[in-house]
Amino acid sequence: MARTAIIKLDHTSETQKSFEGVKINKIVSSISPLSLIKLLKVADNEINPRAATVNPITKAIDETLAKSPELFWYKSKGIFIATKSLRYRERNRVELSFEDPLHEGIMDGGHNTFAIARYIANKLYGAKFRTWDECKDFWEENYDDLLARFEESKGSPDFQFSIPVEIIFPSDQEGAMEQYYEVISEICTARNNNVQLTTTSKSHQLGCYSYLEEKLSGIYDIEWRDGEGGAIDLTDITAMACIPLYFLQTKGLLPSDLKTYNRINAYSQKGQCVSFFKEVMTHPNVSHLEEGKVVVDSPCIKSALDMTEDLMKLFDRIYIQFPYLYNRNGGSFGNINAVNAKGKKRGMAPDSDYNKSTPLFRTTTKRCDYTYPDGFIYPLITGITQFMKYDDTTNTIQWILNPNSHDFDMEALPLKLYVNSIKEMGYDPQKVGKKDFFYEIADMAYENYLRIVHPTLI
Repeated sequence: MARTAIIKLDHTSETQKSFEGVKINKIVSSISPLSLIKLLKVADNEINPRAATVNPITKAIDETLAKSPELFWYKSKGIFIATKSLRYRERNRVELSFEDPLHEGIMDGGHNTFAIARYIANKLYGAKFRTWDECKDFWEENYDDLLARFEESKGSPDFQFSIPVEIIFPSDQEGAMEQYYEVISEICTARNNNVQLTTTSKSHQLGCYSYLEEKLSGIYDIEWRDGEGGAIDLTDITAMACIPLYFLQTKGLLPSDLKTYNRINAYSQKGQCVSFFKEVMTHPNVSHLEEGKVVVDSPCIKSALDMTEDLMKLFDRIYIQFPYLYNRNGGSFGNINAVNAKGKKRGMAPDSDYNKSTPLFRTTTKRCDYTYPDGFIYPLITGITQFMKYDDTTNTIQWILNPNSHDFDMEALPLKLYVNSIKEMGYDPQKVGKKDFFYEIADMAYENYLRIVHPTLI
């Protein structure tokens, strides 16, 4: 099915051209609810760094449409659309292409679109949905009937409002399409800056997470875009992805002009992880831009990103086993003030039926007998770099010993000094997670484990 829409512009359809020589044209006009129904059949907001959902903004829009629809054109900034192809038709109509959802679609005003769609569906069907995906599914299933019901309601005061619309598209000048690809992400991000768009969503919009998303999407419930929903925060994923990148930096294998990354950021400043990750992904020695999106070229960086899932699994494994390991090394985990026991029995082995707490990345169905601050374990997560090595024959990073394999006996990890040091710090998870001392102890624990248990691997 061709993903095009023919919509009628209710105000001017005059093309505006850039005075500065940018080869992208613009139309500023308005459309009716009927045109929005047709638009929503084929246009998506995948290009938008945020996903629309019910929130105070959509509720306020609904109130305006219900109580003072005639003022909506004045009160709303409307919808901002990008299309690679715009054709003028008769009677002030335009035909828009939406064949490429990464570069065409609703760039801004996604919540406007979503709120208007909810309003229309509620008036015509009494239907309500809470997410953009539910909205699109409803449109797909009911489109023909939507048009029919709307035509029957023609003249209803419920639908007497205009929707501001702005459309950008490449001009017919030579090189216009190439310039469109180059600037579309920047324009989209700028248009969304006034809504406190997170750095992760900006980076996702640029394509920095495309390689990871291809690896992890569909397996784990990650919120790749603001408002999209997901049990796993993208900043936590980024913190894991930065661990092998940190290893590469310590070995002098990242571009020398990158800022120095502190691995403590994985615990205490995840925003710094996101900034570092973006800086690495967008470096010309690492990637190139293809149609305005980051495409990773470096086999070394790809191999580092390939370790992200292993690190997610390791985090969950350590989170579940740490109370048991702590007790095994002379501690009494359940007596720490920052720890809440969830099960009826304390100090159980990690496979106990009493395990209650769900680990961060949900890579396993096992649960933990305690809920506790993850500051206690972050040094042990990042210390796993001692199990990494660089292979200069393939320009890749590899595991000396995969920490998720059966060959890694976590119970044999020498943690006596680590446990005693937690006691000396007054059992404060903030101090454990933020002091270099604990990261150095974790490094030594992994080094000693390999030397004692797997000497042939080093």
